This record gives sequence, C-alpha cells and structure tokens, in this order.
Amino acid sequence: MWRALKEFFLRGPRLPLHFMLTSRALACLSLGKGEKRAVSGRAVLSLPAGCLAPSFDFSNVRNAAELARLVPEAVRLARASGREASLLLPEACQKSFVLAFESLPSSPEERQALIFWRLKKQMPSLPEDVRLSYDAAADGSPRRVFVTLARAAVVREYEEVFASSGIKLRNIGLPTLGLLNLLDRNRERDVLLANVEEDAIGLLGVFDGRAVLYRFKPFLSGKGFSPQDLTAAAGKELAGTLRFLEGREKKTVKTVWVRAGTGGDAQEIADGLQAVTTLPVRLLDAPASCGLKPRERHFLAPLIGLSS
Repeated sequence: MWRALKEFFLRGPRLPLHFMLTSRALACLSLGKGEKRAVSGRAVLSLPAGCLAPSFDFSNVRNAAELARLVPEAVRLARASGREASLLLPEACQKSFVLAFESLPSSPEERQALIFWRLKKQMPSLPEDVRLSYDAAADGSPRRVFVTLARAAVVREYEEVFASSGIKLRNIGLPTLGLLNLLDRNRERDVLLANVEEDAIGLLGVFDGRAVLYRFKPFLSGKGFSPQDLTAAAGKELAGTLRFLEGREKKTVKTVWVRAGTGGDAQEIADGLQAVTTLPVRLLDAPASCGLKPRERHFLAPLIGLSS
C-alpha cells in the first residue's frame, strides 16, 4: 500500500475504477478503455450520519457494515468493471506537508531518514505505525518535497471494507492533489488551489508549477453551520494563507482556483471567497467534455483529475 501511495504521486494510477470518500458521501467513477479513458459511469451515495469519522489518530470507519453495503451498490450504479481501484481518502485522516531542502541525498533510505528527521521537528510524537509517502520535485532551489503521512491502522480499515466487496485498493491519494491535473500547468504556474468541503478546506500553493505550501483546516460544522458560515470560515483561511504564502515566498499568486465539493451552489462559494481578495477567483471543475452535469463536475472533480 505504501509503494502504491508513492506510485500515485510519481506516475498516477492507470486504473478503470476510482472511489472518493468524504465524511458524508461515497463517490465512484468508472472509465472506459482506450487512450482517452472517457467516463463511462458514476455514482454518488450519501453516507449515514456517523458512518465515517475521518481522523489521523483514531478509528475512522464507525459503521463498516453499512459502508461495505454501499461499495458494491456504487459499483453497480457506475456500471463499473474490474476489481482493482484507486481511492481518494478524506484529507482529515492524513497529514501532508511541503518541505524545503537545500539538497537531498541520492540514496532513498537516506532521503527518507532526512524527511523523517524534519517531520519529527514538527511532530515530536509520531505514532509507531505511521507510514510516509513523498514526491520530491525534480529541480528548483530549494528542493520541494510533498510529504503525506497516514496511520497503517487507519488505512487498513478502509482496505478491509473494500476487500469485503472484492475490491483491491492499488492507489490512495489526496483529493486536493487530484485537482492539480485539471489545471493547465503550462499557463497556471502561480496559483492557490482551494478545495472547499462541507467540513474543511484544503489549500495548495503552487509557484513556478511546483507545490510550495499545503494547509488543511477542518471546520466545526455542527448544527446551525450555514452556507454563509462555511464561506466565511473558508474565506478567513484563504485570506490568511495568501498573506503567509506570498510573504514567505516573496512572489505573487496570480489566480485562486476553487473547487466546491459541498453539494451547494459552487458559484456562490466562489463569489464569497472573491470578497476576501482582489485576485481573480475562478471555479475549478472537470471539463464539460467529460459528459457530467455541472454539479457532478464540481463534486467529482478530484476523481476526474485523478483519472486524467
């Protein structure tokens, strides 16, 4: 599984079946054969309240039987074939960082040891079963390394649920990273990518086409948490991240790209975020050529990017 995590960062999965989990939904995307691998089916199923409680430190799957029941139903609705799949896990159950190094050892073992040493300065009490995946930029000064940590016990929970439905997970990734493939990387080289969910926001800063900053902020989205509250909370994090990113890097973000995975009005969220910055704020979703309806393109954008 940890080899698969690294392969996701380095090469991307080439599988016909993809899943995404949030605390509220299970999404499934199936792809046809051939070079373009067009979308051949999709499904989005609501999860019962409390079925998942995404967390880095604690058990995530609270109702394994219900989740295991929904997996084959999603496969059926998506008209999917094959038994090997990729999965985008909730970002709350992973910890990700962009680290900067003046140089990196050529030996994989020494490189990983150096990365762990840096991480322990930020997280002195790393759990014993923590596993690391990283992708080092090929060039640049300093060298940027995107690092993701996950607990073996947590990942095993998800593996076991899908295995009970005959699905073998070959790749695991982050939704925000899946969105990167939807950008024109030749033109959009200095951007801030905001992935707004109903209970969190993921922020990825990119300069010169390389990831330089990642932040994740969960929201207290209990009873009474309105769409306006969500936009206000997301706007606060966006504004703070822009100030920090531009101040640290001494460069200017050109565009803010927003993916709204909330199930609500995506344009309304983008308009709310526009109020906190003078930069252009644009919606990021899957291209219309994928054949999905607008709301489906917004919600499924990470999976479309993953399969690009």
